[in-house]
Amino acid sequence: MKVLELVLTAAALFVLATPVKAAEYQGKNIDGKKLAAEAYYYATGGVYDVQVSFKDNRATIYFNGGYQTTIQLNQPKISDPNKIEGYGKLGQIPLSDTFSIGLEFNNNEVGNSQLLPSSTDEGFWRISLDSTQFNNFIKK
Repeated sequence: MKVLELVLTAAALFVLATPVKAAEYQGKNIDGKKLAAEAYYYATGGVYDVQVSFKDNRATIYFNGGYQTTIQLNQPKISDPNKIEGYGKLGQIPLSDTFSIGLEFNNNEVGNSQLLPSSTDEGFWRISLDSTQFNNFIKK
């Protein structure tokens, strides 16, 4: 019984001592709200009209058609809402600050799937939040 109490106490202290890494702008927590944005994907040069929601040090990018990807933010403290950068490959699911899982396939030929080689820009994103909607959100 003493061991169980010790384990539970240690777990509670760990949770209390672990810093929260909420995404924030000017000291205000911006986690949880979907905001209109443009997302630039360095690997393809594509610019997409999207919605973005933040949670801790991650951003989930929601595309038209129901697709989404989650990226790891370079900095959870956002200083410029027009230049939010992060890393996350399409088809990857982040597990921690360092690791993610998933596969990327080249499906040019039916039945012939091969892993794609990586480029240096692959996985890098830049998000620019819609200034009107973001300013209205921040003022609340």
